[in-house]
Amino acid sequence: MANERITEAIVRDHFKEDALFKSVKWEEQRSGNKVISELLKGRSKGGGSGRGCPEFIVSFPFNTNYLIVVECKAKAHQHESGSRDKAKDYAVDGVLCYAEALKEEYSVVAIAVSGQDKAELMVSHFFWKRGSEQYSELADRRLLAIDDYLQVFEDQFFLSDFYTRDIAMKAQELNDEFHFRSITEDKRCTMVSGMLLALISDQFRDGYRALPTAEELGGQVLEAIDEVIGAEGEVVQKREALKKEFSTLLNEPLFTHATVNNTKTRKTEDSLEVAKYFIGYLQKNVFPLVKHSNIGYDILGRFYVEFIRYAQSQQKQGLVLTPPHITELFCDLADLRLHDVVYDPCCGTGGFLVSAMQRLFALAGNDIAQRQHIKRDQICGVEMRPSMYAYACSNMRFRGDGKSHIYNGDCFQHETLVRDTHHPTVALLNPPYDVGCAGQLRFVEHALNTLNPQSDGRVVAVVQMSCAIRDERELKAAKSRLLARHHLKAVLSMPDDLFYPVGVVTCIMVFEANKPNAGRKTWFGYFKDDGFEKRKHLGRIDARDRYSAIRERWLSAYRNLDEVPGLSVRKEVAADDEWCAEAYMETDYSTLCDEDFVCKMRDYAAFLIQNENL
Repeated sequence: MANERITEAIVRDHFKEDALFKSVKWEEQRSGNKVISELLKGRSKGGGSGRGCPEFIVSFPFNTNYLIVVECKAKAHQHESGSRDKAKDYAVDGVLCYAEALKEEYSVVAIAVSGQDKAELMVSHFFWKRGSEQYSELADRRLLAIDDYLQVFEDQFFLSDFYTRDIAMKAQELNDEFHFRSITEDKRCTMVSGMLLALISDQFRDGYRALPTAEELGGQVLEAIDEVIGAEGEVVQKREALKKEFSTLLNEPLFTHATVNNTKTRKTEDSLEVAKYFIGYLQKNVFPLVKHSNIGYDILGRFYVEFIRYAQSQQKQGLVLTPPHITELFCDLADLRLHDVVYDPCCGTGGFLVSAMQRLFALAGNDIAQRQHIKRDQICGVEMRPSMYAYACSNMRFRGDGKSHIYNGDCFQHETLVRDTHHPTVALLNPPYDVGCAGQLRFVEHALNTLNPQSDGRVVAVVQMSCAIRDERELKAAKSRLLARHHLKAVLSMPDDLFYPVGVVTCIMVFEANKPNAGRKTWFGYFKDDGFEKRKHLGRIDARDRYSAIRERWLSAYRNLDEVPGLSVRKEVAADDEWCAEAYMETDYSTLCDEDFVCKMRDYAAFLIQNENL
């Protein structure tokens, strides 16, 4: 006899096995959210005045814009009525009844599921946008991953924030587990990326649990990596460089000793079981995300940030990874177009290349041939550090880009090769900050020189603010060389804690290649408030969902070169001038109020007290 509980169990198990399940709020029949409960009042499927009770409600703890609701029926013939208005008797009718109520405050993905057998389930999907009178029906007829449902909302900033929270939580969990087994910070991301690469291999994924020793498991990880990176005709130089980096894992005690010590439990553990635990954790919680080509998020970069959060030695080396909302912003500032070839001369973990590839994919739409061309011919980069190079290649490989042109070495020595082979039209970069101000602009100059001279080349770079304002002979010489050949289109003053926890004040410079600056004005933007706030274990996040509106205001002013009081100003500048909005922008007094004055007076009084000068 058909039982609706069986259908519910199939759906529940499907979602609970999802890589993102820990980051959503899962409720059954009733919601603890007062807004949801109020909206479902009077939505009883029987048509009475009672409260509607969907089988499952999926919400997002830090976002109040989106919901997923699920309605189940035991029998296939109960899936849908012809008129879709019999909510009590049919799954489609019922879930649309709930979605219609909830769309007053939420954009809703509505899922109707009928049947008793997992292989023969009937599944229908609908999307009802907040406030809309009409819903749309999606083509998929099977239960999807949570990530697939998130994509339906078409809100990249919500997705980015969601992934940031999810990956930060998982990275923190793994970071602690690595720490307890004395695995050093500089090996943690190599271990994560290596294990994730190995999981691409069907043979490894299906057989690693049966391996008898930790040493053999380590060897199989390396063989699987070799199989994966060699499967698509990689050049030998790249393949050997990657193998060399990942082969260092075989020297780790986890793969060389029979046991490891757990400093938390103060117990000795079997190395083989610990290694399998790490691989299993990644297989369930991370691998489904990194292999999803639609995720425009630098997942390995996020892991790396978490792993080195307290490793001061890395910060002293000048390594600053760009936040994902800024890599996305770079695509807008560069006005990225479908046929652009994107280059990053110091690509780190590949954050800019990941965002650029996703933007190009969006421009290509469903054109499969164009998407393949993007993967094959429109992304290139250089990275000096072997470990960073390995992460960047891994990042691109996870997205199906086995032929990404990323080189290991000095970008200045690769300048001719990149220019003559790949003909880049756009460069996006975050140069190392330990090379000094003139050194950072030298990277920018290299990027401009590498662009195809026949193209409408653009370079976008985030550099230390000192590059724009310091009075140094070498810096002025670098600025003079840049302006003699290229137009400084814009400079944007960024938030002081943009790279938190690394303390560095930055600005974004936008150049138009091969257009001398003389006679042209520069647009200066004061972008100090991006809406992001610092949160424990998460870094800076868009906690109050402010960035989307702020970004639109920024980009509107930038694209139109508008002069907006308190936000932007235009001025022609020379090498001796300061390149920042603060030097030229008028104060927007219309935004000031009495509270601002009181706050400043309090700050001043506190300053006097602290300095015993009251």
